Amino acid sequence: MIIFNSYSCELYNHIIHNFLEMEVFKEDNDIGDVIEQIVPKYLYREQYHKCKTTLEEIFLWTGDSFYHSMHTFHERVLYGFICYMSDLEEEIDEADFRRIYFDETTHRMVAIESRKRYEELKADFEEDDFTFEEYEQSFYDPHCYEDELFEDEDFLLIDQLYNNWLCGNSKIEEIMGINLDYYFDLLPLDIQERYKTKHITLVGEVEGLLKYINDRVHYGSLYKLFWEKDVPVNENRVQLILENIMDAYFFNQEVDITREAVLANGKVDFKLYKSHEENEKVLIEVKMAKSAKLKSGYEKQLMDYIQSANYKIGFYLIACFSDEEIEKSKRFIEENVYTDTYCLYLNISILDLRKRRSSSTL
Repeated sequence: MIIFNSYSCELYNHIIHNFLEMEVFKEDNDIGDVIEQIVPKYLYREQYHKCKTTLEEIFLWTGDSFYHSMHTFHERVLYGFICYMSDLEEEIDEADFRRIYFDETTHRMVAIESRKRYEELKADFEEDDFTFEEYEQSFYDPHCYEDELFEDEDFLLIDQLYNNWLCGNSKIEEIMGINLDYYFDLLPLDIQERYKTKHITLVGEVEGLLKYINDRVHYGSLYKLFWEKDVPVNENRVQLILENIMDAYFFNQEVDITREAVLANGKVDFKLYKSHEENEKVLIEVKMAKSAKLKSGYEKQLMDYIQSANYKIGFYLIACFSDEEIEKSKRFIEENVYTDTYCLYLNISILDLRKRRSSSTL
């Protein structure tokens, strides 16, 4: 399941999974034809395999029960696919669109979710502002999905952002709180080569590290390091394990890692920066989902560290060991999206460290 900034997250995952199954992954469908229509031509031409893998990941993620976080490439591919479905909805009869792409399970989920959300929201609006039927209809219209599935659509500005950066103009980045590094993978390959020689991409490398950890936890046995005799390890042990993984992952990449770095207002769990690149630094703070300081650690502690050290980028990692902690963290993410333009990039990520059943017991 992909974590969207929406109260109807489960429903949207189910809808997207069905869309993909019908339009992309049904037998005899040509995935290449769809990819060509949903991404810019340069991505289709230069990174077709990555587009295909990303689309497959979105399909698999929306169909399982683990919480997955999208990265830039996922956002761009999913956005293009939603636009593709919106265009398709305009081309065929509304009744046919519902019949083809929405199964009985979806209809039941829409009815339940619509009633629940309508009752919650109507107290905040005048009675005539919108009807239950209008709210229910929004779940059947792909044109209404953008606000629910994407916090922003900055990735659509990638060409303008890069061109301005090349001309020495970073005003848009500063005003909108955008970090071009985050969209590095969306640049044409020749520009990636030019850009990375002049500008560091540590954000993308940290994103890659987190994806690596999640993959090894989900599909390997890494989770075992975070448990001792069926009891989760403490926060200090989590940080120690992460430190060793970082050391190995960033070996020989000129990434300096400082644990419990002393800043003006205390000690941050990790400070990362590339040698001789003063402007590119990342702070990482780790908290247990069960911690009573989960909210203050994000709203005050990490932001204090960022401001006192003049950093622009931070990662807040929430370690979860149970289904209840995953649900708690998901709600926390929904309610705590940081939008202050001081910080160019502040990401909350879930470390899903729940125990996995071995394949021999399935």
